[in-house]
Amino acid sequence: MSPAQRRPPRALLARTRRRRRALGWVLLPPAVLLLAYLAWPYISLWRLDRAVRGEEAEALATLVDLASVRGEIKKKLNKDVGSRLGPVSDRFIRWLQAGIQSLGSDAIDRLVTLDWVREQLLVHSPGGAADGFLGEVSFAFFDARGGFQVHIGPPDDGPVRLHLERHGLAWRVSALSY
Repeated sequence: MSPAQRRPPRALLARTRRRRRALGWVLLPPAVLLLAYLAWPYISLWRLDRAVRGEEAEALATLVDLASVRGEIKKKLNKDVGSRLGPVSDRFIRWLQAGIQSLGSDAIDRLVTLDWVREQLLVHSPGGAADGFLGEVSFAFFDARGGFQVHIGPPDDGPVRLHLERHGLAWRVSALSY
C-alpha cells in the first residue's frame, strides 16, 4: 500500500476540521462565562480595596452587608445556631466581651459599623489606607457554601477573615471575624 493510499481523503479531513471549529464555537461561550464567574469575586475584592482606600462611606456601604455581618456575629455567640464565621481568635472574643459588658445587649449593633469594618480590613496593612489591604491577602477562593472566603494577613498571625456572598449582581461582605 502506497503512502497516498494510507492517507484519509481530503473530504474527510475537511469535515473533521469543520466539526472541530463548530465544537470550538459551541464551547467558547460557556468557557467565557465560567472565566467571568471565577473572576467576579476577585473584581469585587478589588472594588472593596478601592472603597477602603477612599474616604467615601457610600462606596464601602454598597460592598458590605452590615446587617449580615452583625447577624453572623450574633449567631456565633449563640452556640445552638450555625454561623459562617469559622474559629475566632481570643482577641475577637475579648473585643466582644468588652463591648457587651460596656454597652449591653445592643453592643454588636453599636460596635459593628462601616468604620469598624474598614479598620479591620486595614489592620494588617503597613501603610494603612494608602496601601489598602489587597497586598496582604493570604487566601481568597470559593468555599463549599457557594460563597467566597478571604483571609487578610499572615495565616499564622490571626488573619482577618471575610466571607463574601452574591447579592444580585454584586458580591458583598456578609461576615467578618479575626
